[in-house]
Amino acid sequence: MKDDPRSGGVTLDFETVYSKAEGADFWRIVNSYDGTFSYDALKSLDPRYADFRAFREKGVVYCNMREQPFYESMPMEPEIVLEDLIHAFHPTLLPDYAPKYYARLK
Repeated sequence: MKDDPRSGGVTLDFETVYSKAEGADFWRIVNSYDGTFSYDALKSLDPRYADFRAFREKGVVYCNMREQPFYESMPMEPEIVLEDLIHAFHPTLLPDYAPKYYARLK
C-alpha cells in the first residue's frame, strides 16, 4: 500500500487483500470481539483467512477493544504500543514483558 496516495483506512475487496497480503508474516487485528478471539474464531468469520501465511504460522497480533481502551489511551502510551509490538514480533527480546494492547493470538 506504500504507493497508495490515500490516507487513513482504505477499504479493499478480499481478492486485492489476498493478492497483496497472503504471504505476510504478521497480521494485526483490532476489533471488539464478544468472547475469546482465537484462530478458530477468525476462521469462522471467513474460511479463506486460513490461507494467509500469518494465520498458518500463528503470526496474528491481536487487540480486543472490549478488554482494553485502545483508542482512548493508546495514543498517550506509544512506548507501550512499541513494547507490545516488539514482544509480538521478537518475543525473545522482552521475555518477561506482559503486553497491554497487542499480543500474539494463541
